[in-house]
Amino acid sequence: MKRESGVSWYDRTSHGLGRGLVFAVSIVLISVLFIVAGLPTSAVAKLERPVKIGMLADRTGALAAYGYAHEKVARAVVDKINAEGGIAGQKVELIVSDTESDASVATLKMRQLIESSGADFVVGSNTSAVVLAVAPIAKELKTVYFPTAGGALLTTPGKGNRYIFDFNTDVKQETQAVARFVTKDVGVQDWVTVVVDYAWGWDQEQSFKEAVTKAGGKVHGAVRVPIGTGNWLRYMQGKVPREAKGVYFANFGTDFLAFIRDLHTIRPDIVKVGGNYVASGQEIDKLGSPAEGLYVVTGYPQVAKEIGTEDDQTYRKTIGMDDMGLEVGTGKHLVPSYQWSTWESIYAIKEIVEGSGWSGKDDTPAFIKALEARRFERSIAHPEGSKHFRAADHLSIKGLWIEQVKGGQLKVVKRISAEDVIYPPMVDYPEEEPL
Repeated sequence: MKRESGVSWYDRTSHGLGRGLVFAVSIVLISVLFIVAGLPTSAVAKLERPVKIGMLADRTGALAAYGYAHEKVARAVVDKINAEGGIAGQKVELIVSDTESDASVATLKMRQLIESSGADFVVGSNTSAVVLAVAPIAKELKTVYFPTAGGALLTTPGKGNRYIFDFNTDVKQETQAVARFVTKDVGVQDWVTVVVDYAWGWDQEQSFKEAVTKAGGKVHGAVRVPIGTGNWLRYMQGKVPREAKGVYFANFGTDFLAFIRDLHTIRPDIVKVGGNYVASGQEIDKLGSPAEGLYVVTGYPQVAKEIGTEDDQTYRKTIGMDDMGLEVGTGKHLVPSYQWSTWESIYAIKEIVEGSGWSGKDDTPAFIKALEARRFERSIAHPEGSKHFRAADHLSIKGLWIEQVKGGQLKVVKRISAEDVIYPPMVDYPEEEPL
């Protein structure tokens, strides 16, 4: 996919074949040196204008805390890239628009970012409903979009398309990881699910049931609770079967707090396992006995020592996040399980632009094909770890972590490999949507 550097420099008016041959060989050697050094061969070709990246940030509404973290990361990575020379010699312009955590608002903002502000690429939104609503617009307007929500199951027919790339794992991958862990490592086969009553919760419920059944377990009951409910006890009372030894749950924020409090009242003995990011934003050390022993699946460990790499330390320092996942200076929770994907998405734009020879929207097909073929290695650009997108459905092939609350702190108890959370593709975008 890489463009050979300097081909246009070939001296068609050289004073002899030997001299021209020497020059051509020299150019090839220079290109090889770029490759060996890990630099894109097209990096010597400068862009003629800034690269505009639009961002759908959930600044207000239900997921405002997540939007704050993602925007903070986006500004930090853009500042870093610009300080280091930008993308192919040009500055990056970040254009941020508030989704209000609302799909109907986000569709308008998506069009404005692309059609009015001239965004070359779009990143963002931790809201699955927003992602699903704007995904068709990305295809219509032929603009590559990097969501940062994960749970939207964009690899299923009718939801995603060839213009969409989300670095996060999805619900099927996460529940598959959990099912393997709880049946083999924890040894619990009998389950009940308790989820918030909307699309994200339903996907969690269905995907966990499929995964745990395949792993040899059984789900004995399912409970759905309206989002924002202060009294979860009235929904769970009499609905958590005695034979269930574990509960898989999907909720967050105040719903999470009400859930663990009320569950502890009726079943203090039950094994508790939560979906991705359910514990994000919580003061773990203050949750007490209702949360002790709780397991959660995560895309990125909250505590620095649980990942323990130099790349992670540099990443945290650059975005202003301390070793406990809190914002330096304010103590705000910065949602490590998801916000890393904003950092990696923007770095991926830089890498693919420079590696594919992209110079404008007309080169979007080449950009997509290069991204489908790319393998990302752990680095400061990709502090979460090595990963790639499966070309057929753009599934993010990456690993996960299982964390557990022990003594009021989150500890990593299991690293799940990427190979353990792969499932067969249900679509084939290159075949179904040729560029």
